[in-house]
Amino acid sequence: MSLLSQIGYSGVRATQVALTATGQNVANVNTPGFSRLGVEMGSLSGHTALSSGRGVQVNNIRRIADDFVNRQLWRATSHESFTESQQKYVSALETLMASEGSNISGGLDNFYAALSEATSTPDSIALRQQILNEARNLAQRVNSLSNNIETQLNGLRGQREAIIVELNGLTDNLATLNKRITHVEASNGDAKALRDQRDKLVQDLAELADVRVMEAADGSFNVSLANGQPLVAGPTAATVKLTTLANNHQDFSLDFAGTPFPMARDGWGGQLGGLYEAEYNGLRSTQKTISDIAGEIAALFNGVLADGNAYDLDGDSGLALELFTHTPGSISQVLKVNDLEPKDLAFSSAADEPGNNDKLRDLLALKNQKVTLTIGGVSSSVTLNDAYATLLGGIASQSRQGQADVETAASVLKQAQAQRDSISAVNLDEEGVNLMNYQQAYQANLKVITTAGALFDSVLGMF
Repeated sequence: MSLLSQIGYSGVRATQVALTATGQNVANVNTPGFSRLGVEMGSLSGHTALSSGRGVQVNNIRRIADDFVNRQLWRATSHESFTESQQKYVSALETLMASEGSNISGGLDNFYAALSEATSTPDSIALRQQILNEARNLAQRVNSLSNNIETQLNGLRGQREAIIVELNGLTDNLATLNKRITHVEASNGDAKALRDQRDKLVQDLAELADVRVMEAADGSFNVSLANGQPLVAGPTAATVKLTTLANNHQDFSLDFAGTPFPMARDGWGGQLGGLYEAEYNGLRSTQKTISDIAGEIAALFNGVLADGNAYDLDGDSGLALELFTHTPGSISQVLKVNDLEPKDLAFSSAADEPGNNDKLRDLLALKNQKVTLTIGGVSSSVTLNDAYATLLGGIASQSRQGQADVETAASVLKQAQAQRDSISAVNLDEEGVNLMNYQQAYQANLKVITTAGALFDSVLGMF
């Protein structure tokens, strides 16, 4: 009878543990990153061949998680963050370039229209003033577009600085958790909640950069970038530093265990990788192409107005009277209209013919003049209008592809999250069934104990 009671007591203890684990699961149904618990039970063998056994014991309370699935989730998180971070800036750039106030093609059209209107009366001061006004408006469009792109670059650099601060905080926390987990598990303690917290931190880190994770024999995580540079090794965390140079470029360096390492600007993945693509394959390259277009505008129009055969209303040569000044590398003064009076515009091909419009017609002919520019990494022979249209079309195409990539990456991330949740997340219906089953088992084991007691009392009553 004593053995029967022991079997019943072992069942009560085991089902109590199972009920507690189920309660823990239900309590954490909305806890981010929580991995549900599963109780593994094993039968206790008897001492002899004729023994039916000694009941049940809890062999393990398992944290239900799949490392492979978690790694897939982290990579999907990195890729989704990469595409979304890049697309945000490319989409904003497309909107900026297509706006009426920044469209260089529109400014050129207005300038050409003012030139065309003056062909009939090239000595008209009012029409010449209109030409200067439209030239200034064109320069303003160029400079405004360059300035606005620089504003986006400033925002991007500020975002990168904030990300580095967050990344260093995450790696410090990961190193701390590594230390706590190894200490707890070495003393046979419960580190399941700590492991959940660590997995959540890794996913947060994966949003910022593409990381690789290896678990050491002591249970700690070694985290590195995709290129192999270490971020966390056991209880030690690296520190990533960001330096802004005089030209507003930003360089990375990594300090690990007192040893500094240089780091490339690209290859980060995650948000940092998306920011690199947006900066160097979107914003900066577009800003450079706009400056190149401004340079061609200045060279073409100055080439007509400032040669030795062009004369202003006073009959003076326009040799030193350039209309535009282009400043490569400038942000706010990429293209500038020089301080000219309407009478200074050298529209005549003869000093004694102020009404001559030969040079004015040469200016109009520039509308079809092709120049060679590198647009989107490809050298093209295009007109000034087509140059901007090609640039805008490339950005628009990049934006459309980026949006498609964002949607695809979001779908992959959703699937990876669903796969992880199907394994590790709490299912209330399943836990409800477990509660009823464990409750019934608990009551049944109590019945076994009661029966054993009754039998024992009956035996005593026989004496």
